[in-house]
Formats: sequence, C-alpha cells, structure tokens
Amino acid sequence: MQPETESNFQSSKLWKKTILNITIFVILLIPLIVCEFIIEPYSRGFFCNDETIKYPFRSNTVTPTVLGVIIGLPPLLIIISSEYIRLHYKGNANDMRSLWGLIVPLWLINCLKQLVYFSFGLLLTIDATEIGKYTIGRIRPHFIAICQPQLRDGSSCSNATNQHRYIENYYCARTGYSADDVRQARLSFPSGHASLAFYALLYMVIYLQNRVVWQKGQLIKPFIQFTLLTSAWFIALTRIMDNWHHWSDVMAGSILGTLGALLTAGYISKVFKPPPLVLNSLPRQDTSATLNEVLAGTPPPYTMDQKIKPFAEHEYSSKDFRYKS
Repeated sequence: MQPETESNFQSSKLWKKTILNITIFVILLIPLIVCEFIIEPYSRGFFCNDETIKYPFRSNTVTPTVLGVIIGLPPLLIIISSEYIRLHYKGNANDMRSLWGLIVPLWLINCLKQLVYFSFGLLLTIDATEIGKYTIGRIRPHFIAICQPQLRDGSSCSNATNQHRYIENYYCARTGYSADDVRQARLSFPSGHASLAFYALLYMVIYLQNRVVWQKGQLIKPFIQFTLLTSAWFIALTRIMDNWHHWSDVMAGSILGTLGALLTAGYISKVFKPPPLVLNSLPRQDTSATLNEVLAGTPPPYTMDQKIKPFAEHEYSSKDFRYKS
C-alpha cells in the first residue's frame, strides 16, 4: 500500500470512529433531556407525621454551578498536565502525529482520548442518576416546607385527623416557591451531587495512581489524591447538612459514582490493570546440568566403564534407540 493511500485509509477510519463516538454521546444525552424537559418525576405520597420530610429549606452549600466546575476543571487540568509530563519524562514530548489532516503533538492526542473516556463514563453516571431520580420520585427532607400540601377536601397536614394518613390526593400551595422548586423536591434519590463528585474525583485518583509516576516528591501524588477524595466526601456530606437529601440518598449516590469510576477505569479506558507477566523475570534453571546429573546418576549398562560425555555431544540413533559416543 502506497504511503498516500495508507494515510487516506487511516484518515477515513478515524473519521468513521469519530462519527460513531459522537453518535453514542448524542444517544446518551437523550435520557438526560427527556428527564429534565419532558417527563415529570413519579408523584409519591407521604405521611403527614413523617418527621424526615419536615426539615426547613436551605440553600445549597455547593451549588450546581460550583459542582460543574469541580467535576470539570480539575480532571481537565490533571489529564492535560499528566499526559504531557508522561511523554516529557520519556523524551517524546515533541513527537507529532497526524489527526484529521492536522499535525498535532502526541500528548494532545492522548489528552483527547482520555477526556473522551472520562466524559463517556460521566454521561453513564448522569443517566443512571437521572433514571433513579425520576423513577423513584423520593421526596426531599424539606418537601413539606416547599410544597405546603393541601388536601382536596380543604384540610392540611396540620389537622389532627391527617397525622397518620398516607396522603396521595393533594396539591402544593408552594407559597414563596416556584413549580420547579416543587418538582426538584421530588428528586431526592439518589444524590446527584454525590454520584457525580465521587465519579469524577475518584476516577482522577485512579488515573493519577496508574498513569503518573512522580520522579521527585513522593508525597505529592498521595496529597492530591487525598484532596480529591476529601472533596468528594465533603460535597456528599453537604447534601445532608443542607437538608437536600436523606443519608441513604447520599450513600446510594456515592456508591453509584464509585461503581461508575471503577467500571470506566477498569473496562472502558483501562487506566488501571494488572501488570503483564514478565517471563524474563522468572528464575531460570540450568537444565543442562540437571540432565547431566540424571545421566551421570543412572548410566546405561554399556557405559559403566566409560566417562559420560555431555548430553549435547551424544548422537541419537533411531535404529537401536541408544546413545553412542
């Protein structure tokens, strides 16, 4: 194959792969769009005397915007710097490759590849979280404060007769709150903050552990990893502190994000994997000496008075199945 023809073939193959990946990303965005803009969460009933949904409403310590920055900016900086440093230590930082007809650095191509893997796992985690939220429709700890439920018969939860009733037929007065606030109050399980924070930051911990080797400062990497994990833990705890989630919601979200990070790192990007078995490192045995010892210990009858020669110097005769000098 001519160099020009081979180059065109590789370029065509890359374009097909890129289009396929974009198509997959678009498909993964569909559940998110459907949940956020088309369907309503499952409308679950409640008990008026349920103390776990009577907490006061508080604003977010970690807002959705801040969460987006946390799960986006550190991974971007870590991946870019790590991929450059890896090739720099190997002496390949200036290596160039052709990408879609452009000559770009090899470390930049590696960055794009790692970011695609990270983003793919992030979308999977978001979809799983959204499906859980809209399917379960669990009400948040501050649900009563936001909804201010009114029963169809004109009574409310303040009536003594309604204290132990399971209420399903009601509407929300929501004085001082919007319809979107009431909608969000039905999306407690699992915690999206916890699932996304644990996915993004735990994935970076795994990435640093298996992708980056520090030549100097052996405590730098553990310190960064501890900071990432502590940040994820803190974000998860704020959801309970702010009365936005029950503790079980946060635990489920943390587990979901952890599984997403482990599965993405282990089976999609293959960031961490066991080291290959290096056969050259196995101890070698001197087989020739062993064979000589065997021959020397049990010589054939016709060589009892002869000095045994090394095994390699004997000739094998297929006629009489004997070794001859």
